[in-house]
Amino acid sequence: MQKIKKAVIREDLMALTGRMEEAVILGQLIYWIDRMKDAGKYKLEERERLDNHLADSFKYGWIYKKAEELAEEVMLGVSPNTIRKYLGNIVEKNYVKRRNNPRYKWDKTLQYRVNLVKVILDLSNLGFPIDEYNQLLRMEENDVSSKQTVSPNVEKSDSKLNDCTAIPEITTEITPKINTETSSSSEWIEDDINIYDSNQFELISKTYLSLSKNKQLSSNDQIAIKNVVDENWENHQVISWIKDCFNNFKPKHKLDNIRTFQYVANYIFDQAYKYQQEVLEDEQTTGYIAQDEYFQRYSSAIQEAGEINEGDR
Repeated sequence: MQKIKKAVIREDLMALTGRMEEAVILGQLIYWIDRMKDAGKYKLEERERLDNHLADSFKYGWIYKKAEELAEEVMLGVSPNTIRKYLGNIVEKNYVKRRNNPRYKWDKTLQYRVNLVKVILDLSNLGFPIDEYNQLLRMEENDVSSKQTVSPNVEKSDSKLNDCTAIPEITTEITPKINTETSSSSEWIEDDINIYDSNQFELISKTYLSLSKNKQLSSNDQIAIKNVVDENWENHQVISWIKDCFNNFKPKHKLDNIRTFQYVANYIFDQAYKYQQEVLEDEQTTGYIAQDEYFQRYSSAIQEAGEINEGDR
């Protein structure tokens, strides 16, 4: 059964932001606080900021969320570009922090973090009750301590977690041996693997084998996977593109299927190119430019990738 989406208009946030639309968006971002992987660390950091006035401490609580996804969630009936403008206004008012991915310069997905301390202090100055927000900062038994890590199964029942995921501060590199003789189940991919802390070659391989009808990787598959890995795209984005490739594939007959990873790799490069164009359009519309050297390197990679053709399946 499909879940009913909810968007809440709060009087206090309307008074805080001055616009109903911005109040709804800010409320939605606050809603996601308890659903972040590092929620416990974020709450601890905000409590310390509230108690000790650590104004410049914004280490935890960063999420990535595209304007298209947020527009669908808040149901304001406006375009993603308008959502970006509202987000920009909230950022200017300092109720939300915004940044580029500090670890991967090529990643154009903007990251956001609610400045809950400022929200609480300003609401208090406006005369609104703040008990609910203070309660939000209370540490629960299942919250993460400042020195613990989160199990990849936490909150797995919430399907929206894939759309709003906490940005890990440190990624542990591991290089276990790949077993190309056995395919994996889709349940293993969703529930048993941390897409942030896994060797990307292995993660791509297991994801591809689980979705395809192949039992093992060919040498050409391994080369194509290596080409994707060499681009240093984030794990979550690559896995999302792989799944989209299989979901969008339309077989011409009952025996038609994706037979090689090269077909998937071409799809990934194509989606990355489209995303690059969307970022350029967003920058022209919003005036917010992500500063890095990504495009020069990326353009040459796209040219080398080639186009999708029937022989690549």
